[in-house]
Amino acid sequence: MRASGRWARRPSRSEATKTMIGGGAQVAINRAAELAGVALDPITQAQVLARFYETYATASAEGRGLYPGATELLGSLRDTGIAMAICTNKAQHIAEIAVRALGIADFFRIIVGARDGQPKKPDRAPIMAALTGLNQGPDYAIMVGDSAADIGAAKAAGIPSIAVAHGYAKGPVSELGADLHVADLTGVAPAIATLAERWRGA
Repeated sequence: MRASGRWARRPSRSEATKTMIGGGAQVAINRAAELAGVALDPITQAQVLARFYETYATASAEGRGLYPGATELLGSLRDTGIAMAICTNKAQHIAEIAVRALGIADFFRIIVGARDGQPKKPDRAPIMAALTGLNQGPDYAIMVGDSAADIGAAKAAGIPSIAVAHGYAKGPVSELGADLHVADLTGVAPAIATLAERWRGA
């Protein structure tokens, strides 16, 4: 029997929050307002965004949410000489706070977050900015991500991608169009090796 009316199952707070992730802070706020049935005028919207960033900065500074095996993976990739960058739709200052708090800042040569005048993923601009910071062209670059925005940006930049299933993709990562997809971080290094073999065989 289908639930309907007031008996229909409402999404849990965590489920609802996941639907708002991706696209940056303003997109998340717009989605939250839509879900709540609230219309925000421009002044209120600006106030909510400012308050959002205050709360987000505080939460990011707590250094929580690092996936199991992340530090080990980053260390092993760095030890093999792979230069790494972060491309995120989070605001630049929020991304920097989070990466420092998580204790992984030293693994990355550059962090490219949301900036004024720069399109967000799935546009190619963040990836190209990261490659410029690494002094590297797209020919031997790989994007590792967990969302349609990540894989879309990789496609736009003309680089191969690896999709990881533990993120916030709206559906199976196998459907994102990545060159390879893996279940968790333990599969990333082997996937990178597979793509590198393709380069050598080209």
